[in-house]
Amino acid sequence: MSPLFVFQLRRVARNKQFVFFTVLLPALFTVFLTKIIGGQMAGAAERQDVAASIMVSMMAYGAIGAALGATIRISFDRASGWLRQPRVTPVPQTQVFGVDVAVGVLLTLPSVLVVALVGRFVNGVQLPLGTWITLVAVLWAGSAAFVALGVLVGLSLDEKAAGGAIGILGVVLAALGGLWWPVEMLPEAMRGLAYSLPSYWYAELGRGVITGGLPAAVAVLAIAAYTAAFGALAVLVARRRPLYAVAG
Repeated sequence: MSPLFVFQLRRVARNKQFVFFTVLLPALFTVFLTKIIGGQMAGAAERQDVAASIMVSMMAYGAIGAALGATIRISFDRASGWLRQPRVTPVPQTQVFGVDVAVGVLLTLPSVLVVALVGRFVNGVQLPLGTWITLVAVLWAGSAAFVALGVLVGLSLDEKAAGGAIGILGVVLAALGGLWWPVEMLPEAMRGLAYSLPSYWYAELGRGVITGGLPAAVAVLAIAAYTAAFGALAVLVARRRPLYAVAG
């Protein structure tokens, strides 16, 4: 494990607000929504389906927040001149951005795991062990799309604008992507927008696992396409935007 990776990981992981909003809050939402909505279901099977669906949505919600939150610091690093510093060291620039991506992906795992544990041991979601492992693995892998999106925003916007943009993005992706409520509850005119969002297809990865054992092929292809698009745009922006010298 490289010193740069450990350094960047510690920078983000020690942020208590990051831990609360990306790990604890989705877990609390999982319990709250399951008790409220599941309590209105008459049968045990219906309550189980509701609990599992909410759990998947909150796993996706937490992972998206973690991915975006872990990469927003890139805008601050760029403004302060930190991103320019490795150019005068033997560390390749590709390795610097590779570490940022690796840190972002790694930090989505706690949210996915904690919400899954809450779903199993607090809300009583019953799934085979293989399904649990597949669910966590699929959602963890799919989070790379939002890490790429966070890197793109962090490189494209100044630090003051990037924070607001990440917050707005998180709300839009969750609200319109069917993470806070089912897409079927949205007005018909907005459903087409929901189906075009990566957050919808990301949650569909998990829903496919809990209903059929494997994610739907269309969801896998959609997330792969979004990951490639965001990654390509991030590389393009990184090449075209100048890096500042160290401030002060």
